[in-house]
This record gives sequence, structure tokens and C-alpha cells, in this order.
Amino acid sequence: MAGGLSDFHVMKCTNSEQYPEDEDRISLLSTDILVHILSFLKLKEAARTSLVSKLWVGLWMFAVVQLDFDASKVLLEIAAVRSEPSFLSKKRCHYVEWVNKVLQSHKAMVIDEFRICFELDESSQDDVDEWLLYAFAKRVKSLQLDFLQFGMPTAFVLEPYLFPSCRIFDQNVEENSIESLSIIHTKSFRTLRVTDFQSLRSLRLAGVDVTGETLHFLMEKFHLLEHLVVIGSQSEDLSSVLVCGSSSLKYLELTHCRCLKSIIVRDARHLVSLKYTWVSNVVLENVPELVDVWVSGWKFSRMILQLSSLLTRLESLTLRVSNSDVNEDVTRFLKVPHPIGLKQLTLDVRASEDDSLLRLTSSFMKSCPNLEKFVLKVPMSSLAYIYIYIYIYI
Repeated sequence: MAGGLSDFHVMKCTNSEQYPEDEDRISLLSTDILVHILSFLKLKEAARTSLVSKLWVGLWMFAVVQLDFDASKVLLEIAAVRSEPSFLSKKRCHYVEWVNKVLQSHKAMVIDEFRICFELDESSQDDVDEWLLYAFAKRVKSLQLDFLQFGMPTAFVLEPYLFPSCRIFDQNVEENSIESLSIIHTKSFRTLRVTDFQSLRSLRLAGVDVTGETLHFLMEKFHLLEHLVVIGSQSEDLSSVLVCGSSSLKYLELTHCRCLKSIIVRDARHLVSLKYTWVSNVVLENVPELVDVWVSGWKFSRMILQLSSLLTRLESLTLRVSNSDVNEDVTRFLKVPHPIGLKQLTLDVRASEDDSLLRLTSSFMKSCPNLEKFVLKVPMSSLAYIYIYIYIYI
């Protein structure tokens, strides 16, 4: 019976009289259905469908809600000929023209994702500002600016793009309006409605300069913002970050920000994950949901002291130390009134062939009775990592 059923399906699918092979049945669908189908495709894939038939020409303009302008392959070409600045300048012009052309054609009412991935700097300030205004006007949910040189957080751009400073309220507009992105360095000013900011849930700024004032504005006005990442900001005005009472923020990453010295987080009741590097002053108060922390710094003991108030309820902790003293005994820093609740611990250390990690690792393992997974990362060179996994089952 199973064989007969299989034969039936084969015959049904190959009935050329009922379904001619050259018949385009997809194009017989309604325009709304076609647009819905195209909405699942990436930008370039959706644009190519214009070649299918006259009916498909321009449909992608109404369908695409994920505008991912990824030029990773071009960035590899640029890295290969880094000694020729004119090549980078030429590719930048081509990239800007590509984005502008797509946005001029784009007709969708909303944007779910807007991503710019290229090595841009302040020379593209006006264009990027216009792209941001366009994205916010389309109620963007996820916004990513990846301008890192070589795609590396420590390869700083010489003249980085400055993320828009904000004049929060304008006396000349109505109370229910907000002239939020009155962009410096640009000649065009637009007034966006308060509702234009209610959709943003995720923001990633990499290789982009941003000020503490701007971050404060983002967390105060973007009430649905859950995911905030700032990587490689060189701004001197980003020396401290204050997160106070952010209603929706769940993930916060502040890494490789050259001038950042202080992070203060208070009353962030929904914050689950925190990641930061090289910050000397860290204050964490009333963060009941925080269970995952990733830290890079100078000494294990200093980082543990920063997190001492959280050790009893953190579930996952990653500590990364450069030029660390692998013989450091951290036992006394791990002594807290209640048992440490860590289930997963990752130590990323720099060590030479003659160093012993026994004292360091044993002090952590003895102080963490609930540990289920222990990961030790020891890079033997700048290009290779040795991963040692130790599983402990209670």
C-alpha cells in the first residue's frame, strides 16, 4: 500500500496534461501573495526577481522589509590592496550610490531591519544621516551600522562617522512631536513624530562615534529598545554611560570604546546580559534579571570585585584578561555571604608555555560549587586558540 501511495504522488506531480512544464503558475497568484513571498528574501535576491517576467518588475520595492546592505566581499578586496587609498575611496562612492539608489526605489511602508556594513567615515556623514532619517520614518525595528575597519573592533577608523546628536525637544513644534534627529553636519532637518521611535528594538553601532548624551537619549526615548551594542567608539564625550530605569533593555554591550571609564546601571529590571571591556568603574544596582556577564580587563581580582554583588545569582560569566598574572590567587575575592550560583564559567587568559594555570583555575572551581561547565581559553598565538572544555555534573 505504501508503494501505491508513493506512485500516486509521483503521477500527480508529473501529469503534464494538467500542469504543463513551461506554465508559470506562481505569477497567477495575486500581487499581495507575491509581495508576501518576496518579503522572505534578502535584498539582492528579491531585486533579481524583476528578471522573471514583466509582472515581477518592481515587486521587490514593495516587498523587502529587511534592507541589509552587506558588502563583506568588497571589504575583503579592500583589505587586500590596503596600500591604495584611492581604491577604498572609489568603493565607498559605489557603495553610497548603491544604497541611495535602492532607497529611492524602495516603496515598503515599514522596515524591520536596516543594516549598513561597509568601512565608512565622516566623509559619508550627510548620506548616512539621510539613511537614518529614512529608516526611522519607516518605523525600523533593527538598526545596524557596521563601519569597522577590517571588521575588527580594535582597528579604529581615522575619521569616524559621528552618530547623530539630538535636539530632544524643539520649541517650535507641537508637544506631541519631537525633532529628535536634528543632524549636525547636515543641511536637511526633518521633524519626526514620537511614534517613529516606538518601533526600534535593536541598535548596533560598530566603528561609529557616539556621545554619552546620545546614548542617554536613546534609552530614554526608545521605550521598546531591548538590544543596544556600541563597539569601537573613539568619542571623548563617551567617558561614562548611565542606564537608569530603562524599561525594556535586555542586552547591553559597550566594548572597545577608547574613552569609556564608567558604567552605571540602576533599576534596569529587564537587563539579562551585559558585556563590557576595560572599564575601571562599574556600578550595578537593582538588576534582578541579570544572569550573563562578559568582561575584559586588566586583572581577574578587579573584575570580580566589580561583580561581587552579583556572584550569588549570575549563571554565566566570562572573564577575559590580557597580560594577566596566571599565578593570581582569587579565592579571597570570591568569598561572599552566600554560595556562588555560577553554572557556566569561561576564563580567557594569556599564558606562555612555562606558565601553570593550576592555581588560577582551582581557586575558581573551589569557589563555584554549582558549576556545570568550565571553559578555559588559552591563545598560543595571535591566530590560534586552544579550547579546553571541562564539564562538571552535579
